[in-house]
Amino acid sequence: MIKGNLDGIRKIYIGTLEELFEKDGSKEILIPLEILETICRISSLINKEISVYISRRGKIVDISIGDSTTVNLEALTEKRSEQGFSGIRCIHTHPGGEAMLSSIDVTALISLKFDCMAAISLREGQPYEFSVGFLKAENGKISEEVLVEGPFSINRIEEYDFLASVQDIEAQLYDKSHSINDNESEKVILVGGLNNDLYSTEESLNELKELAETAGAEVVYRIVQNKSKVDKAYYIGSGKARELSLLRQNLMADTIVFDDELTGAQVRNLEEIIGGKVIDRTTLILDIFAQRAKSRDGKIQVELAQLKYRLPRLTGFGISLSRTGGGIGSKGPGEKKIELDRRHIRNRIYDLEKELDALKKIRGVQREKRISNEIPVVTIVGYTNAGKSTLRNKLCEIAGVEKEKVFEANMLFATLDTTTRVVNLPSGKDVLLSDTIGFIRKLPHDLVDAFKSTLEEIVYSDFLIHLVDASNINAITQIETVNGVLKEIGAEDKKAILVFNKIDAVDEERLAILRSKYGEVHEVSALTGLNLEALLGVIDREVYTDFVTADLLIPYGEGNVLSYLHNNNCVEKEEYREDGTYVKIRTTRNIFGRVKEYEV
Repeated sequence: MIKGNLDGIRKIYIGTLEELFEKDGSKEILIPLEILETICRISSLINKEISVYISRRGKIVDISIGDSTTVNLEALTEKRSEQGFSGIRCIHTHPGGEAMLSSIDVTALISLKFDCMAAISLREGQPYEFSVGFLKAENGKISEEVLVEGPFSINRIEEYDFLASVQDIEAQLYDKSHSINDNESEKVILVGGLNNDLYSTEESLNELKELAETAGAEVVYRIVQNKSKVDKAYYIGSGKARELSLLRQNLMADTIVFDDELTGAQVRNLEEIIGGKVIDRTTLILDIFAQRAKSRDGKIQVELAQLKYRLPRLTGFGISLSRTGGGIGSKGPGEKKIELDRRHIRNRIYDLEKELDALKKIRGVQREKRISNEIPVVTIVGYTNAGKSTLRNKLCEIAGVEKEKVFEANMLFATLDTTTRVVNLPSGKDVLLSDTIGFIRKLPHDLVDAFKSTLEEIVYSDFLIHLVDASNINAITQIETVNGVLKEIGAEDKKAILVFNKIDAVDEERLAILRSKYGEVHEVSALTGLNLEALLGVIDREVYTDFVTADLLIPYGEGNVLSYLHNNNCVEKEEYREDGTYVKIRTTRNIFGRVKEYEV
């Protein structure tokens, strides 16, 4: 949002300046030439000063029209202490003057404690010369004495090392205000409210903290707003939003993360007050999914979910002022940028859905091939971080035909892409073991919808292992969450067993509560391998309960029938007799139907 005196300024100029917020800046360069040329051109056209404020991270944090004294100090300071620099540099134009700093510029530099203040002179709408002012250090503190360098030719602006001057001054301060770290994590503040499930607000924020850390952020603070009713404009109310703005500045946080879904209007209103980036839980989860997706399927599904989530949150003039329709009132300047964005997103969604349909057909062929091989499919489902990947790896290590492992880690959504491997059961029969993406509370509907082509693998499974992190104090709520997602995708009636994982890390009291609520359960530790052999036996019994046992006598001339039975792992006993090969089989009704003529 452009600040200052905007009276009489054409909207096209304001729009062009607003687009600069999306431009990449630089930590080392005072101001990139592309940004500089844009503000100088518009400054010349409107004959007013334009000021750009850039943080130490190289991001444009504000733009204003008018002299630098109109800047809102509260919205711009990113300093860590009262004695240090603000962490912001101000670069502004002098459309009708020289490149030297004016008395107003010097006053603003002293009062706002900018890293530096740069003035740009113009010639025929183009930048011509620049000068830069710095506050000196005296007795370990920032003084009110100003050192001005320049004017220099504008050709030197990208090679001018302003940062070295700032660091030299800071080195003389007793109270250092800033340090630059390229590997510094994004600092976030968490905001929570009331929950509709068994999670307390504190527990819900703990989960949100895990999500933020999984995304690579550092949580520096978290607050709770206990309101009985959500504020339609600001979610937490305008007063609390202003408090949050001051807190963000004091902690130098980059982003505010809300533990609930926000509307597009709420995000826009909050960002205007807070002066920083605002995202919600759904956006955070989608970001994690985008980081974790490795396969083509996964990347398409994540992008599709992101676009579907973003489309209704594009804000603009709305349908009533759309210029794309026909009839009375539709004549005008053509499509607005908001309409172009919407059209682009709709087209991209259409393309992604077509590509996803093609991949779905390929998976369908693969599924049909598995069904024709008569090998049952067992799928591990569960809440995120319940240990699905660890269990899958351990079972494949114990009884798998292929030993290749999938990534496992103590984090949310460690893996997204479904993998399937053959596992040999104690009876000698095989099953195909698959794991799936983890479920979570408040899982975005758009994400579930986009991932249905992957989640449908669960629907076509013969058997489910519902894995639960028994050590989690919210295990019961997590079980209900998983059951809810299974119902949403039409898999609630699938044959399944409940398996409590991490029993090596759970106390007996909690385990007793879970046992009393769910009755017969199976307890394992995927990490240590405890009870996994017994779990394979349970899978063996459960998967093959509907199998037929029969005695067959196969003529010696029909060896292909015997090979078929061996290939499907259904031969339990074999003898060579005078008139053929006797076999005792235990198999599916489909396979038995194909060899029933040999029954004795």
